[in-house]
Amino acid sequence: MSTLNNNKISYFAPRGAPPVIKTAEVRNKQAIRRTTSQALQRTLSKPAIEMFEGSIEVDAAPEEVYQVASNFKEYPKWTKGIKSVNVVHDNHGTAPQIVKLDMSMYGMSHVNTMKYEFDSPKKLSWVMTDGGVKSLNGNYEFKPLPNGHTQVTFHLNIEPGIPIPHMVKKMATKSLVNSAVKELKKYTEDHFPHPHPA
Repeated sequence: MSTLNNNKISYFAPRGAPPVIKTAEVRNKQAIRRTTSQALQRTLSKPAIEMFEGSIEVDAAPEEVYQVASNFKEYPKWTKGIKSVNVVHDNHGTAPQIVKLDMSMYGMSHVNTMKYEFDSPKKLSWVMTDGGVKSLNGNYEFKPLPNGHTQVTFHLNIEPGIPIPHMVKKMATKSLVNSAVKELKKYTEDHFPHPHPA
């Protein structure tokens, strides 16, 4: 129950009820709950950057797989998401190399300018310097296997910069990564066939 006195509201416990007393311990617990809730809300509103990963074994040497992955002009022949390539600054396999890619992501087309770094034949890395998405970076890693094959691992991070439900982005990016390593495997094995013993 409350009464209004000189523009101030005073609260009284119902007649016969024990008085409500907030101890310091109760107030501290409530403050902790509010702080935790606010921190959780900030975390949910700003999701952590996710690096998606796909891996596959390729029947070819690391040097052969690296040769395919670093030949940008051939990308439209084996990568479905890339329509055209323009090598703006060609350092003939030395870093950095600037390449413009007309590519499709999340159902939209973008022309993205990429800067590539080379570590032949172990790693090929890239970062977007200009384009139609907020950020785009990733790398291919090429690990030799005892059987003469190569374990290819593809890391990719894309921030589209437009409202996309998190689960939709996650599924679409995983699909893109898995397709990329499968397409690289097929194109490499078709161009560097290795005869198998009968």
